[in-house]
Amino acid sequence: MDPNVLTSLIAAGSGTGGILLKMGYDGAVERIRSRKEKAGLFLEERKAAYVNFLDLNKARLAYRRQLQELSLIARAGKRVKSEVLEEFPDSPMQDLVGSLDGLRRIARTNDIVTIAERVVSLHGDASAAMRFYMTSEELTYGLPLFLIDRFCEDCEREFVAAYRRDLGIGAPKGAQKDFPVVQRALPMSIADAQILLRAFVSASGGEPEAAGVVWPEVGTGKPLTAKDSRLLKTPKYRAMLTDENES
Repeated sequence: MDPNVLTSLIAAGSGTGGILLKMGYDGAVERIRSRKEKAGLFLEERKAAYVNFLDLNKARLAYRRQLQELSLIARAGKRVKSEVLEEFPDSPMQDLVGSLDGLRRIARTNDIVTIAERVVSLHGDASAAMRFYMTSEELTYGLPLFLIDRFCEDCEREFVAAYRRDLGIGAPKGAQKDFPVVQRALPMSIADAQILLRAFVSASGGEPEAAGVVWPEVGTGKPLTAKDSRLLKTPKYRAMLTDENES
C-alpha cells in the first residue's frame, strides 16, 4: 500500500475516533446535567413536604404523650377534671396520613416514602399499645409503648437521613459517622421486632381517645409500677385529678 494512502487512512481514523470520543463525552456531560436538573425540580416543594411530615409526626408524638397521661390515670382507677377533657387537643393523625399522601406524589426516592409509611404504621401500632397500657393486668403494661417509642425514634432518624440525601445536604451537623444507625441490643431485626410487637398488641383494640375513655370505678385500678405510682403523686398529675379521688 502506498505510504501516503496509509498515512491518510490513519489520519482519517484518528479524526473519526476523536469525534466519537467527543460525542461520548458530550453525552455523559448531558446525562449528568439532566440528572442534576431533575434533582433540582421541585426542590423547595420537596423540602417543605419533608419538614411538614416531620412536624406532624412530632405533633402526633406529643399528643400520644398527653393521652398516655390520661390513660395512666384511668389505669389507676382515678378520674380527671372535666375541663382537662374539654381542652384536650384533637389527634393530628389524619393530617399525618394526608402528609404521607403528599409525600407519595412529590418524593424523588422510594426510600423516603417507605420510611414514612413505617412511621405512620408505628403510630397505628401505638394506638393498640395504648389500650393495652390502660387495660393490661400485668406490670409490663408499658413495655409495648416503650418499644414503639424507640422504633419511632429510629424511623425518624432514617427519614431525616433519607430526605437530607435527597436534598443533597448531608447528615445533620454533629451527627455520628454512621448516622442514622442506632445500635440496639435486639434479638432480631427491627422490622421483625415491629411485626412481633404488632401481633402482640393488635388484639387490644383501637386507641382510647381522650373524650371516649371508659373510666373505671374509682378505686378499681390496675397494678402500677413504682415509677408510675410516684408520677400520680406529682403536682402535674394531681392538678388533673378531681377532688373526689385525690390522695
